[in-house]
Amino acid sequence: MFKLFRRRQKGTELRVRSRSESAHTSRPTNVRIDFLAPDSEVLVGTLAYFKLAAFEYLTGVLPLIEQPDLRAQTASVAEELLTRHRHYRGAFGQGDSELTFGGVQVHQADSDELWSRLSPNLWQEAVLAVYLVDGFADDFVARLGKGAKLRTGLRWPVAERSETDAALAVLAQEIERTDWLADRLAMWGRRLVGDSLLWCRALMVLPDPVLRALRDTSLHRDDEVQQVISQIEAVHADLIAGHTARMERLGLTA
Repeated sequence: MFKLFRRRQKGTELRVRSRSESAHTSRPTNVRIDFLAPDSEVLVGTLAYFKLAAFEYLTGVLPLIEQPDLRAQTASVAEELLTRHRHYRGAFGQGDSELTFGGVQVHQADSDELWSRLSPNLWQEAVLAVYLVDGFADDFVARLGKGAKLRTGLRWPVAERSETDAALAVLAQEIERTDWLADRLAMWGRRLVGDSLLWCRALMVLPDPVLRALRDTSLHRDDEVQQVISQIEAVHADLIAGHTARMERLGLTA
């Protein structure tokens, strides 16, 4: 399912690939898991908080970046996260000082735990984590909330990701000028998949038999439980393919 990342040959020109050039951008399956979604307000509120937590994670490494131009570019990545946080939170009609999400219980602890587990040793690893994990989360919430509407009748405000990502530009520059960085980032990128999937699982509303079967693979699964798990696994495969495609855009996959 997940190809090993291989070292980029020294002297090879690094070029950020478009999505259309990626070998892993085949159409995702049509499998739906929206029947496992929480209330749409929870989805939107959770994604809003997730962006805020990612913003705080990335701004924490800004003092480690010595070059002013790179620090400014990385700050623009963080600024985009904050903009998207405000975009999603706008569905609740709240001002900048409000974080209650209209009383909706969002998954704040799960987002905080995810970003706290991703402890980078390099600031470039933090930028890559934001680029990959944020994309992973967007892909999953889009699948989980397919067709969802807020109780007010407002369609939930999931925004399309831009083809031109500021994080890509920062990472491409760093990989090009530092020979050993590609290998380091490739290993780091592989590690992010498991943590991202755990965050996705926590957001789903899973029936108890399905949850028990996922936690203990030795348990007997009846046909209904197996069907749900198969649907979840199919979506997970799509998410990992998307993750691999984002890695490939940086030349980190074969």
